[in-house]
Amino acid sequence: MACVPGEQHSLALEALHAGLVELGLPTRMFGAAVPTEALTAAVRRLGPKAVLLWAQTRSTADLPLARHVADTRWGVKGARGHPAVLLGGPGWAGRPVRGMLRPPGLRDALGTLSALYDRPVPVIRG
Repeated sequence: MACVPGEQHSLALEALHAGLVELGLPTRMFGAAVPTEALTAAVRRLGPKAVLLWAQTRSTADLPLARHVADTRWGVKGARGHPAVLLGGPGWAGRPVRGMLRPPGLRDALGTLSALYDRPVPVIRG
């Protein structure tokens, strides 16, 4: 999980990170204003099942970066993997992006990520 470059609002990522930890799902949180090079290097090095990119405002939502992350592949030839990309935050609103997930809130993000790890979808009240 990371905020796109230029994005300083990371509180929602903190909440999601806490929820993932509570569910026992593997997670890494990079926080606010992650430079493009650092994010793409981490994705190649770690080979995550999913990458959530947070954008609080339309001006920080970086669609080319999201596409680049979605196209990142790793592993041996013939068995390469690539991440599911989740676009989080109001900055992505009104931007349907083929092949990327757009959970509308914390509950949906936790459910989507749980499903990627074949874990039961958590029941969250409230």
